[in-house]
Amino acid sequence: MVTLPGGQEIRARLHARRQVKDGWRYQVGFLIWQDAAGDDVEAAEHRVWVSPAHARPVPGISYEHVPTLRASRTSRTPLREGQPAWTLQHLPHRPGHPGATLIHVIGCTPSTQTLDREQALTALRQPRAAACGECAAAGSLTDTERDDLPGQAPQEPTPMPPG
Repeated sequence: MVTLPGGQEIRARLHARRQVKDGWRYQVGFLIWQDAAGDDVEAAEHRVWVSPAHARPVPGISYEHVPTLRASRTSRTPLREGQPAWTLQHLPHRPGHPGATLIHVIGCTPSTQTLDREQALTALRQPRAAACGECAAAGSLTDTERDDLPGQAPQEPTPMPPG
């Protein structure tokens, strides 16, 4: 359940959870209306990272399957539970725009191509590759090796919460 500004509670889907230095954040998705072709509207999922103050579990639901990234107690590098923890999205070439690759935390964008930590770091080093800013994939991959990644500013680790 997610509490919206104004106090309304709605049911949402938990996509991922990550541990941050001051606690946990939960990536939730819920349906909202958006404009469609013509004068129509259609349902679209809105995803956002929220704090525990804005999300609570639904009684009787298991969250074992939810990807969880935990911060290491001994370093700034987050640890991941389960394999793998990231996905790859290929953005096709369009006239005037070369193709690109985005690395996501699992659950951000549907993908059949999953990556472990080393594969994700290698993918980020490729030309026209970037970490998704929406799911904070760059933060979950932060380490000293990343310092040489083009276009990747250092960030604090952003792992996910326990079930």
